Amino acid sequence: MSRIAIIVLALALAACGDDVDLEPVAASGSTLCVADFEMCVNPIFDAIVTGRSGQATCSGSGCHDVGAGSGGAFKIFPDAQPDSPEIMANFFAAKGFANLDAPSLSKLLLEPLQGVSSISGTHTGGDIFPDTGDACYQAIEEWASVRVEDSAAATCGFCTPIDISSCGY
Repeated sequence: MSRIAIIVLALALAACGDDVDLEPVAASGSTLCVADFEMCVNPIFDAIVTGRSGQATCSGSGCHDVGAGSGGAFKIFPDAQPDSPEIMANFFAAKGFANLDAPSLSKLLLEPLQGVSSISGTHTGGDIFPDTGDACYQAIEEWASVRVEDSAAATCGFCTPIDISSCGY
């Protein structure tokens, strides 16, 4: 049984209690918000990774830079500006690694996550998020959780940018 299947099974079993009063939120759209990506997710890719020597960033040339990165299939432009073709390319790259049906199972979150929930050994850049309580992890998960019919919908643009210096190790 795969690691993800085990996690999903464990989460399903944990949710079997009778004392859960929350109604599930129905996901309805087929895409994610560009404005929220620009404000709250893309800045995470350009931030210096806490706990690393030097000036390591996700979008850096040694990692996921579209021009010179060695970070696998996830390629992004560093310092992409709002309303630019580069920010849209970053949006589509990130969306491609987001799981719209189960945001917490997004490869965008699991690869850099430390511990049992991570996709162990696949992120050669090491652990970035110490746990699911990390502010950057939560910002990406929230973005991946808001499905809309149109990437520029009226419900977009309401994320709250985080203090990126509080992210990671």
